[in-house]
Amino acid sequence: MARKYLPLRGDGAEYRLRLTLGGQRNLRSRFGEDTLQTVFLAAGDSERMCALLTEALSWPESGNTVTDGEVFYDLLVDWGYRGQERFGGLAFDLAACSGLITEGQAKQLKDTLHAAVAEAFTRLDGPEEEEQERLDGPFSPA
Repeated sequence: MARKYLPLRGDGAEYRLRLTLGGQRNLRSRFGEDTLQTVFLAAGDSERMCALLTEALSWPESGNTVTDGEVFYDLLVDWGYRGQERFGGLAFDLAACSGLITEGQAKQLKDTLHAAVAEAFTRLDGPEEEEQERLDGPFSPA
């Protein structure tokens, strides 16, 4: 049986990510929380994301030339990763390929994260428009 991992390609190399039981134990010890909690928080917490990446890059026989999560995080940014949605999606996909959640659950989590981020930015736009309407009152400038 072939070992399952999450393949990521960039700069002409393929990186194979998988969160093994040993990696999960290391994360639990480091953060004092359930591994899934670390995965969920990693989308918005660069320290957790880097720790998650370090563990996911360092499994036996991974063949990865980079195993430092901070270095890999910077590579991901160079490859175009931006924002909580992209990094959250990576964390959820990693959890799915490592057996922590199903692929369907990963998709649901990504959809929920997308909706939450979209709502946050919609709310940022909303108050400014409401304030302008309040200032303009019933009359608009000529």
